[in-house]
Amino acid sequence: MKNVYLLIILILTITAAYFTVERDEQDQAQEIKQKREILALSSYGQVTGIKISGASIDLKKTKDENLKLFYEELQKLKVDRILNNEEVKEELLSLENPPKLKFIFENGKEVSFILGQKIAISQQFYMLVESDKKKHWLIARFETAFPADMKDKDRLRSSIPYQKFREVLQTPESFFYSELKE
Repeated sequence: MKNVYLLIILILTITAAYFTVERDEQDQAQEIKQKREILALSSYGQVTGIKISGASIDLKKTKDENLKLFYEELQKLKVDRILNNEEVKEELLSLENPPKLKFIFENGKEVSFILGQKIAISQQFYMLVESDKKKHWLIARFETAFPADMKDKDRLRSSIPYQKFREVLQTPESFFYSELKE
């Protein structure tokens, strides 16, 4: 009789562990999907305009290779975490005059990326994404290669990727219309 009770306890324990792990995996999959959707501009339709550093970019007049290069740089942006409302204190996360990038789509929707402060202990930074009257505060990082000595303990706190992304968000209007130098 004792063995039957132990068998039942074992079966219940295995079942509970299985469902707990399964639920955690589903939560992780949902979080990954949500991170990808925030940066997936293709889900909004065709881009008809870009506003960067206060300037409106006419996509019909831009050089295709320059626009492609700009999009390639933006693809280096990765979302590490989406902050929930309890974690957000906008006055602590935002900058005074932050660089902004706004995409305008054929269906009239707009998505804005607004740079926040850099996190002091890592290469990550805060960023606000506004779309359809929704605000999402993110912890993001910009994956860029930069020279760093592996012995340098501060390389993981470097502000170089943050500064590079800031430069992307402050791309001058003339870049989109001029020929690239080889």
